[in-house]
Formats: sequence, structure tokens, C-alpha cells
Amino acid sequence: MALQKSVLDWVVQTQSVPAESVVLAPLDPRLQVKACTGPLAMDLPFASPDTIRVRCAQPAWQLYVRVAVTGRVAVPAGPVKAEPAPVEKRQVLVAAVPLQRGMTLTEAHVRLVDADTSSMPVNVLEQVSQILHSEVVRDVRPDTPLRSQDIRPTLLVKRGQMVLMSIGQAQGFQISARVEAQQDGRYGEQIKLKNRDSGRMLTGLVKGPNQVQGL
Repeated sequence: MALQKSVLDWVVQTQSVPAESVVLAPLDPRLQVKACTGPLAMDLPFASPDTIRVRCAQPAWQLYVRVAVTGRVAVPAGPVKAEPAPVEKRQVLVAAVPLQRGMTLTEAHVRLVDADTSSMPVNVLEQVSQILHSEVVRDVRPDTPLRSQDIRPTLLVKRGQMVLMSIGQAQGFQISARVEAQQDGRYGEQIKLKNRDSGRMLTGLVKGPNQVQGL
């Protein structure tokens, strides 16, 4: 099989021995090894060169293959047993309370937990800052991981409202003015604004409730 051929080639290359001198222990016939989507990784996890560890990243699995090389002390050729890949964990964001569609999220609605990455959905959120100024687009049960598609930026500015537009840096020179929103805006969106006094059209970035940053 392809796995045994890969192990044989690796032993020949790394141990500088002829292929005919390498004998691989038979694989357990009950062993179901899934095809690896990428190259196999091999190494010698123990002091003896007679045990080869073979690992696959996707799908995640690892197994040990026993080998004997002519001219070295032979090793018992017992059946190979597959072992699960080490569990990798990372912190992810989960709902701390029941979340209802349309609810504006705060830090009190979520918490960070350690989770097994192999069972995590894609696009799972990992930082509390990712849910600020956001609302839930579907009901979420407690302890359920939050994904990027579960939330969207909150509507912070409505068309026709007077909003505070700031220009400049907060640490230095900054001016503010009251302007009229010409369209709805969510956090981080650019919207059109109008200065009622001058009639001038402006563009701003939504930064908070009825607050925009001039561009």
C-alpha cells in the first residue's frame, strides 16, 4: 500500500540503507487508515530507530510502524495500532446567556472557553472585541460557540437623525459638528452626511450611536 511504500522510502533515505534490507511489520488488517490530503510527516519519536511515527494533518491521525533493517538487531514485528492525534485546544467565544435575534451584544453576553479545535465550526469568534457594536441575527443557546455569521454590526445611525461628526485626532486638534445622516449606518460603515447650515455633503465612518468620524 502507499503508506508502507512511503515509510520504506523514508527509511532508505534517512538511514542510508538499501531498500532490500528494510522489512516493515505488517499492518493490522482491521486498521482503517484514511487517505491523507497532504504529505505524510515521519520521525523517530523514541531512541530506537526501529519505530517510525507517521502523521497526517488532514484528516488528523497518527500511527507507528515497526521496521527491521538487515545488519541491525531485529525488532518484534507486532501489529500496528493507530493512535489519535494530540488534541489541540484554543479559546473560543460562546454565549453566556440565551441570545435572541436582534439583541445588541455586550461583554456580559459572552465568555471565553477552551475548546477542542477539531470539533469547532468554521469562522468561530475568539475575542470579545469581535462582538462589540454587534447584534445577533439568530437565536443562540448558552454555551454555543459564536460564529461570524451569527452576528452583524448594529444599526447605530438612522437616516434623518442629527449625529455628531468629529474631525481630527482625539489626542490632538479635533473639531466636532452636528450634521444630518442621509442614510442608515452600522458600525464601521461609511455614510453620507449633510451640513444643514452650508448644504455641503460629507462622508463619515460610523463609530458609535449617532457618532461618526469625518473622512
